[in-house]
Amino acid sequence: MAYHRGLVAPALSAQARLLAAANAWCALTEARPHRPKMTDAEAAIEPSAQAKPRLLDRRAVDVVLTVAGQKGSRTRRAASAALSDREIEVLRLLARQQTNAAIAGQLGLSHKTVERHATHIYDKLGVTTRAGAAIHALETGLL
Repeated sequence: MAYHRGLVAPALSAQARLLAAANAWCALTEARPHRPKMTDAEAAIEPSAQAKPRLLDRRAVDVVLTVAGQKGSRTRRAASAALSDREIEVLRLLARQQTNAAIAGQLGLSHKTVERHATHIYDKLGVTTRAGAAIHALETGLL
């Protein structure tokens, strides 16, 4: 499988690489005239194999596999080690689109404490938004 017009992963934008990985996943998990539908576990092997020769982007494949409930190849980065256990709990809930009030209720914290944790998480990860924190959580296997 190659990208449209024979391009390799580094020649494409991040959005195009993610779309290509998602497209590959969908194609593998749907029945085709020439082959039956693959199981999720079987389908997880092929995009990972194609990432090695740079036909698909490794990070994009890992994100798609993680969202599909499969284990990507990424391991936790050192930046995650800088987060406390409580910050990792808060990060996971932030990445799942929980409000600060909902996080506070689930973890038995005050709303202000959750805000402080979120601020420290953003600072430690070098991001400024929940979306950036969620991407970090996906890439590092925290979700």
